[in-house]
Amino acid sequence: MTISATAHGASGSSEAAHDRFWIWLILIAVVLTRIAHLAFALRSPLTFQIGPDEQYYLAFARDVAFGSSGMTVEFAFMDPLYGYLLGLVLKMSGGSLFPAYLLQALVDCSIAVAMILTGRELGMRREGLAAAAVYVLVGPAMAFSTALLKATWVAAFVAWFGFFGLRLMRKPGWTGCIGFGVFCGLGIALRSNLLLLAGAGLLLIPMLAARVPGSTLTRSGTLRSAALIFAGICLPLLLLGWRNAHIGTGFNFVPTNGGVVLHQLYNDENPRSLSGVPSFVPYAHPSEILRAYTREAKRRAGPDLDARAVDRFWRQEAITYGRAHLAQSVRNAFRKIGEFMAYPEVPNTRSYADDRQFSPLLSWLPQPFGWLLAFGVPGIVLMVRRDERSWLLVAPVAVGLVTVAIFFAEDRFRFGVIAPFVFGAGVYLVALRRYFHSRRWRALAAGTLVSAVLGFTSLVQARHLDLPPSDWQRIAAGYVNMGDMLRAERVVNTVAAKDPDTIGISEFKGLFALKRRDFESANHFYERALAQRTSRHEVWHNYSLALEALGWTDAALVAESRAYALSPLPDYVTRMAALLRSMNRESEAQSLEKLLQA
Repeated sequence: MTISATAHGASGSSEAAHDRFWIWLILIAVVLTRIAHLAFALRSPLTFQIGPDEQYYLAFARDVAFGSSGMTVEFAFMDPLYGYLLGLVLKMSGGSLFPAYLLQALVDCSIAVAMILTGRELGMRREGLAAAAVYVLVGPAMAFSTALLKATWVAAFVAWFGFFGLRLMRKPGWTGCIGFGVFCGLGIALRSNLLLLAGAGLLLIPMLAARVPGSTLTRSGTLRSAALIFAGICLPLLLLGWRNAHIGTGFNFVPTNGGVVLHQLYNDENPRSLSGVPSFVPYAHPSEILRAYTREAKRRAGPDLDARAVDRFWRQEAITYGRAHLAQSVRNAFRKIGEFMAYPEVPNTRSYADDRQFSPLLSWLPQPFGWLLAFGVPGIVLMVRRDERSWLLVAPVAVGLVTVAIFFAEDRFRFGVIAPFVFGAGVYLVALRRYFHSRRWRALAAGTLVSAVLGFTSLVQARHLDLPPSDWQRIAAGYVNMGDMLRAERVVNTVAAKDPDTIGISEFKGLFALKRRDFESANHFYERALAQRTSRHEVWHNYSLALEALGWTDAALVAESRAYALSPLPDYVTRMAALLRSMNRESEAQSLEKLLQA
């Protein structure tokens, strides 16, 4: 007995040392790949010209750090927690974004840690290690960590939701229940659709905990656990409700964009329910969308609508349209679920294909969702059969599919629920290895066939996608912001060589001429640009600068007024006041400055 125990102890010690070796190796690989991509991203033009949602959250964060603490109607439009997290980082760093990117890289790395711990909690140690190793190769995870978007935080929330929920089933104490509820409440503040996941946890965790082998939970204990989780969820939501009430959008815990987003997808101009904005919205920037939808709602329903009433108005418009076109909406929902299964990353405010142009690491890695689907789905089935507690890990998939069917099938919404597919892939790869070593050829062949069918399905679904071309305007603007005018002009000239009438070329050529102080050429290009589209406030502003430089002050003031009418930015007010002073119209300049102070 002593010899046997000693041998077992030595074996256990050797196994633990073996695990530690692989854990450190995998975590080092995760960290190194994220840091390598961060190094490439810091030299990418996409980092110097961020997308619309990124611009919104950066403005939100700056207001949190250096302004009104995010307590304005504009910043009640979208989920607030990420804005406050980013604002805290900016406050502590003095405005630098590098710590935010570094923090997000670390949050992304934590997902691999959650995979390992989840495997241990389920008694699937090797599967957890395999899942963490799989996560090393997930390129979109690296890309989103260098974007000012909440996608990385949502994916991390989902991964840790699984581990914390499993741990709570094993130790359902009152502090753990309340703590898990608070965690879920913060998730809702991060992205409001996670309310569905919090609800799934509220139902599944007490129910599954009572079925854990050796559990002593009674029915009353199960109900008490659910009540404590619910109480924990309510704590952050009460704070969120107080914030929104203070801003003036009512005591509620959801942002004021729900109805607007629904209408973007369900209206006469968008029969296929694609991502985009209706014709009365000039810019796809959240703040501009809010302003345009507010103007249009007041035009249609009356001038007395507040932010919450505007949201209700557009929600009702979308529901009315959806009911009138029910069959079409159902077809679109199934189409979007099919797009969810396709391997390419469909861009929303950031293009993974463009990111791969400027990160050699991403360009070497295959787009992952095809093989994650092929390995992850059968792995999910296997882990649910092995341990019914795993249903908790499947809940995010259901939430993701509901979200996709109603809203979007694009990359950052799919990435938010990637954790179950990664863990499922780890389970499945270990199972295939086990089948091979035990010479279970039929099981191995069946598993390979299932993966092949799923992979083929992903490829077929990809053929139905209409992926947008490279966002050359964003790339060129990024080079301009970097001060690399040569590369910016090279990008624009490449596009112009294919089609000189491409929308946006004249805007850039006007900017290049303005930078060279060739004001006559700038004036010419801006006139051409405004003939193509008149809704660009930046173009009107730059046109005004060219007109002033040519001595046409009156025309410059008119152009600047058009810019302000399209987007009431403080800089435009300041410039109009300066133009008025140069024309000896001091009283009008002072009136404008009073408007700015108000």
